[in-house]
Amino acid sequence: MSEEFPPAGEPTPPTGDATPPPPPPPPAAPTPPPPPPGYAPPAGIPTPAAASGPDVGVAVSWAIKKFQEHAGILIALAAVVFVLNLLNTIISKVLSNNAANACVNTTFTQDANGNLNITNGGCATGLFANLGANILLAIVFGALAAIASIGVFRAALKLTRGEAPSFDSMLSTENLVPYILVSIVVGILTAVGLVLCIVPGLVVLFLFLFASWFALDKGQSVGEAMGNSYRAALANVLPVFLTALVVGVAQFLASLPFLYGVLTLVTLPFAALVMANMFRQLNNEAVVA
Repeated sequence: MSEEFPPAGEPTPPTGDATPPPPPPPPAAPTPPPPPPGYAPPAGIPTPAAASGPDVGVAVSWAIKKFQEHAGILIALAAVVFVLNLLNTIISKVLSNNAANACVNTTFTQDANGNLNITNGGCATGLFANLGANILLAIVFGALAAIASIGVFRAALKLTRGEAPSFDSMLSTENLVPYILVSIVVGILTAVGLVLCIVPGLVVLFLFLFASWFALDKGQSVGEAMGNSYRAALANVLPVFLTALVVGVAQFLASLPFLYGVLTLVTLPFAALVMANMFRQLNNEAVVA
């Protein structure tokens, strides 16, 4: 029996053992639409740093949100600083009043020979004693308040990581020594700069605004922390300047004498939250929303 072939031009039918071709791949899933304006990721999800660079507006908005969510513990931590500053103010006023009372009862007379006679000469003694006591009080209470402030700063850093703040933040000694050393060096340089026509001191504050944060969060040495803050400030002049401005306004409000520092309960944690958020942004680190 002869084998039959299909007419010319017609395809050859497949043999019985031929494997059929694989099905075509499924169509790709459609790209989800972009989130609507004003969308914020759920709480607890890290928000990456903005591609356009650090944004102080984002830091301020985040700080307001976190302060509202954790106002109780943040105010309680700031209250320790407030009480220390208040005690310093009260004791200084008592000493000053005592010195002033001593001067009220002092009389000055001049005899025929032109010699000055002082009755109850406790005025000068009291003034010098008051000056020395106030300087000593400022150093002691200032150091205590600075150490207590670390608890607020730690709480702010915890919130950037999505951790709940607590009083453990104030009792922790992690990276305490590097933070104190960096703060002392920056403080001395700032004081010297302020004496030299003020402007150099402001420049020091600007360049090393985040030096203590590098020490507190990452345990960096004095040179490393100051170097990283210096480079971050020069690479982000406007954001760092605006951050310094926000912190400066907060400190000014807290120092208003007629309020006895009551605003410290709000301005200290708010400024710390802004600084912590900007610190993460400057390091291209995610911040938990």
